[in-house]
Amino acid sequence: MIPGILMSAIVYGSLITILSIGYTLTYLTSKIPNFAHGTYAAFGIYVSFTFAKVYGISPYLGFPVAFLVGGVMGIILYIIVINTLEKIGGGQVVLTISTIAIQIFIGACINVYATYIRMKTGQYAYNFLLKSYDFKFMGFQGLFPVSFIICISTIIFLYFLLNKTKTGIAMRAISEDPELSSILGIDTNFIQILSWFMTGGLASFAGAMIPMWFLSTPTTGNILLISIMAGSLLGGLDYIYGALIGGFSVGFSEILLTYWMQGIFGTWIGEYRPLVPMIFVIGVLLIEPRGLGGLIRDLNIPEKIDQILRGSK
Repeated sequence: MIPGILMSAIVYGSLITILSIGYTLTYLTSKIPNFAHGTYAAFGIYVSFTFAKVYGISPYLGFPVAFLVGGVMGIILYIIVINTLEKIGGGQVVLTISTIAIQIFIGACINVYATYIRMKTGQYAYNFLLKSYDFKFMGFQGLFPVSFIICISTIIFLYFLLNKTKTGIAMRAISEDPELSSILGIDTNFIQILSWFMTGGLASFAGAMIPMWFLSTPTTGNILLISIMAGSLLGGLDYIYGALIGGFSVGFSEILLTYWMQGIFGTWIGEYRPLVPMIFVIGVLLIEPRGLGGLIRDLNIPEKIDQILRGSK
């Protein structure tokens, strides 16, 4: 039997990994840190809440809706805010600040929605948990295998997208040199829109799973942002596959390290759990700002693995 704390670590690590993948993808194509990424997840949280508490149906049916609506929201924000600011000459600092403004705006809208739901239906939309709406699989909560499978499937999908399709190759080209890509005929605007759709969709999708395992509030997305950034930085902001290692490392550390420290010092230490991803952020910035992606490139690990596989044949 798998201990409950280990299952929580796997679920949390899977969700942080999915969120970190989206954060890294945005940075690769737009070259800006998206501080609104956590609020995309909060949006997905309330999609699940609406399906479960308002309509009384399984939150799993809301997962595709969360992905699509989150993706559309990402497109709208890119067209209205990011693309508009780029056209009038806004630099990286201005664009970064604009994502903070987006985060504040979306967060306020979510709070308004939570208050409206409480007044209209009587359902308490703060500090809620949807675990009772989950199904059982071999004695486990269904989200335990589902979250891990979705996480791994996302990595596999992105591998084939970025390496086996023209659209993915165009995305990689834009991440290396946007101006040259435009000169070569790549539709950079379409690629940007696709990127923001995917990041918004993935973040909202991951967010839709959160309340089925963890207590959720309108500010949950903002709280997760530091963990998302830590996972992306540890994996490397210019290396999307590094988010797999970074996300699970941060997720496991937050859950297991806090649990271990609580056993030594008492439950009060749990209030300082946000310090764990902050330590990751500080450590990466001081030791290796490029993250694991930089080390992997320096050591030529992909080329060495390819040589080993060819030699084995």
